[in-house]
Amino acid sequence: MIQNQLEIVQIVRNWGPVGGMEAYVWHLSHELAKQNCKVTVICEKSHQKISNPDIRVIEIGQLKQKPRWLLYWRFANHVENIIQSLRLNKLIVVHSHERSITHDVTTFHSMPFATIKDKSWLRLISIRVWAYLKLEKQELGGFSHQNVRIIPVSGVIATAIQKYYPDVAKSIQPAITPGVISMPARSDRQTPGDGGTIGFIGKEWRRKGFALFIKIAEQLKIQRPHLKVIVLGPEKEQVADLCKNFQGGISFKGWQPSDRFYQELDLLIHPASSEAYGMIIAEAMSCKVPVLVSDTCGAAADVSSIHGSVLSLNDSLDTWVKESDHWLNHSQIPSAYQRTWEQVAEEYLEHYQKIYQAK
Repeated sequence: MIQNQLEIVQIVRNWGPVGGMEAYVWHLSHELAKQNCKVTVICEKSHQKISNPDIRVIEIGQLKQKPRWLLYWRFANHVENIIQSLRLNKLIVVHSHERSITHDVTTFHSMPFATIKDKSWLRLISIRVWAYLKLEKQELGGFSHQNVRIIPVSGVIATAIQKYYPDVAKSIQPAITPGVISMPARSDRQTPGDGGTIGFIGKEWRRKGFALFIKIAEQLKIQRPHLKVIVLGPEKEQVADLCKNFQGGISFKGWQPSDRFYQELDLLIHPASSEAYGMIIAEAMSCKVPVLVSDTCGAAADVSSIHGSVLSLNDSLDTWVKESDHWLNHSQIPSAYQRTWEQVAEEYLEHYQKIYQAK
């Protein structure tokens, strides 16, 4: 715990554990308060009541939501006015999770919008695209001399930022991955040789690799006639054509919280084509569920040899099937993956303290 109380400002449009990025800011802010920090959150809307005296929430109020690029521009300008007012009276460290104007730290939770440059050049002449690119470059400190510390939540994001914004490469810091809250773990059971339960979780099921997942399931079903398959995300009707060759039933659960299902799984398969992090991977490992994931997932860097395997999407279907079978046959129950929000806060505090010392 630090001795002198630091004044930290967190910028996020929606305050509360209502999404992946929002939960990151929510947990981080509460842990910072425990570490003797005074936290001010600037947001459009607060979705949770605050009882902690060391956390203050400043709501801008609901802004016009469309067009989206104009919403971000309006939000950034509202936030900037508040930041400048706060700076008049005290020394603060400003930590942004959105597209703001002046800040000391920015955390990137997703792939940079600049990846659109790899698509049709016609998209680049859109005012919407131009606005997003300008807001993103501004967030990275590309239009000013401000020394912004850029913190990605995964190495995958860091690599992408460096590729599309080489001029800010020196400002990119080591990734600070999300913490994982405690959830009930999978029981220490042995998976039957002719069965087991595999799972797929992903609302954006195309990008998350459902087509490859079901091909793996088809092959495993031949070897393991009593194999069970649980799918969270796509509805049965959406993927019926992809599942037509699967011999057996699939339990489609729709889109709902995944924490109640990890305990049923013997293996999580996540062959995503693009995944900035992949929180379900960390959550599954924390519940002692082995994972098999693609190397395009940011969380792949956290998958140790005791928690699962990482494969390339260029690997053959047979390789994916054999690796799946290996983990279903695995006799050693993996230990739970651990990553606390206290650790996350401590890593940010190192950055905040250096910024304070330099002011």
